[in-house]
Amino acid sequence: MADKLDVNVSLDAYRRLTRWAYVVTAALFGVIGTAATALTSGLHLGALATATAAGLLTCVNGARWPRHLRFGLLKITAVIGVLGWGVAVWIGASPAVGFALFLPLAYAIATRRPWWPWATLATAAIVLAPVIAGVSGRLDGERWLTDQVAAVLFLCAEVIVFLSLELGWVVFARMDAHRANENELAVTRERLRFANDLHDVQGHTLVAIKLKAELARRSLDRAPNTTRHELADIEALVADVSAQTRQIANVYRTVTLATELANVKQLLTTTGIVTTIDPVPTMLGDWEPLVATAVREGVSNILRHSAASTVSIRFAPDTVTISNDGVRAKRSTAADGGNGLVSLQTRFAEHGGSLDWRHHGDTFTVTARYAARGEAR
Repeated sequence: MADKLDVNVSLDAYRRLTRWAYVVTAALFGVIGTAATALTSGLHLGALATATAAGLLTCVNGARWPRHLRFGLLKITAVIGVLGWGVAVWIGASPAVGFALFLPLAYAIATRRPWWPWATLATAAIVLAPVIAGVSGRLDGERWLTDQVAAVLFLCAEVIVFLSLELGWVVFARMDAHRANENELAVTRERLRFANDLHDVQGHTLVAIKLKAELARRSLDRAPNTTRHELADIEALVADVSAQTRQIANVYRTVTLATELANVKQLLTTTGIVTTIDPVPTMLGDWEPLVATAVREGVSNILRHSAASTVSIRFAPDTVTISNDGVRAKRSTAADGGNGLVSLQTRFAEHGGSLDWRHHGDTFTVTARYAARGEAR
């Protein structure tokens, strides 16, 4: 179930879902407590219960408020709830009023750190209110134990519900962070593979060039012929390593489109992203390596710069479109696509095609256009 949520719900969506779960839960408890109180104990206590529940709802739903304002409102509603509980015990009201009056304390115990000051306040309210009422002769001794046990159970029930919601949010946030790390790791592995191939080709050659350059320097005055020979060898080595480097880059870039799409499908699925890919088009001709590069770069961009839960790669007769959701905070317009897409845009233009991207809401779309059944210039 957790994996399914991780795939289909973004972090922002789950944050909103959690907030609304808090609101609905608090409203439900508040309605129960307020209704029971208003019907059995008078409107004045019902007003206190309503104010307490409304205060918590405002606090929970005020996600954009400064933290100190929300925290201050929570303190005020908690104090109102404690005073209301004292009034309820004093007049012998139904313990069901605790559903509304204990809401701020239950929410704070479950979600605020440190939690113990709030738990201490709740314990003091439950213990001291009946003691004061009993000493004053306002509390029926036969109902005392039953009512206080009921109050404790109501408080514990609310704490358990709120704590479950809070733990669900914490677990989901950690899963989202883990997925982001997996995305970054996948990109890093691909870069490392290319770097290793490059090192294997260039490492030995660069050492040989260094040694021959030192030999040429030492023999410059006493053996000019040797110097010329070593410099010729260096020139040949540079040409050779340059050719091998281009070959590696070409192999890296000229993987067939079908292979690239299969790799992309496996990579995105492994990282928990729902992926939809159209069948591989035919007759791309000379455009196939560039289209494959566009797919690879587009997916790399997704893994680096988004918290995507869905990705689609669609083909038309002369276009390929790569779309994803889960776009993070929008970057500057000049860098929206990243250096990789900017470079790729230039390459498409040089071959007579085009590549552009757009950002709409939480969706990012890359569109590459090429000449169908034609040759790249």
